[in-house]
Amino acid sequence: MNILAFDTSTLRASIAIRRHDGALWSASTDPAQRHGRMLVPTFQTLLAEAGIAAKDLKAIAVGIGPGSYTGLRVGVMAAKTLAYATGAHLVALDSLEFFARSAPILGGSLRILIDAQRGDFHVADYERIDRDAPLRKLGPTRLISGELLSTSSPTPETIGGPGVTAWKHAWPSGSTILTGDEAAPYELLAMAHAAIAEGRFSDAHSLEPGYFRESAAEDLWRARDLTSPRPPSGSPLP
Repeated sequence: MNILAFDTSTLRASIAIRRHDGALWSASTDPAQRHGRMLVPTFQTLLAEAGIAAKDLKAIAVGIGPGSYTGLRVGVMAAKTLAYATGAHLVALDSLEFFARSAPILGGSLRILIDAQRGDFHVADYERIDRDAPLRKLGPTRLISGELLSTSSPTPETIGGPGVTAWKHAWPSGSTILTGDEAAPYELLAMAHAAIAEGRFSDAHSLEPGYFRESAAEDLWRARDLTSPRPPSGSPLP
């Protein structure tokens, strides 16, 4: 099965293709470039390298967050458009799980952070018993302020994810900090393959990004004038 999988939850988009014969291709975009400008050309480059066309794709998997409002909107819309145009299955992936699977840990507990802006972080905790064991998620994804994050329990053995560099508070004592911001695109394909095997498909018309919170524009609207028309989710500040 030809699969395209990608995640745009942070400034650096990760993209991977698995051809029906098992051959793999991957790319990561320059974080200085906008997803809306670079995503489709990167798709086209990888498809050309793989020797297949968009119409040959049988599944399209996309990270739905949490993460950047703009990045998630661009990624989910691209995935829905491709799935609708090609008839491929659409698969939704957890962006925090993607970063957790990319983290170089052999065992123990792992906390993944994504910067939620305004002093907050999207957080999920995972555990791997040993080198060969799968990751197990320890509870739901949550939104935590940076001030509370260092004292929240349980104290993880390892902390990683793209939000690490934005955390300006004290690190939990005894934790190992992973400061790299690059993820492994092929992990998206592994996640997609597992979802496909379990029949976890999404509808191209109804799939929405998992924002986990209202946008800054919506918060500002609530604080400034509750009688004004509500701005669309993810709208930029005036």
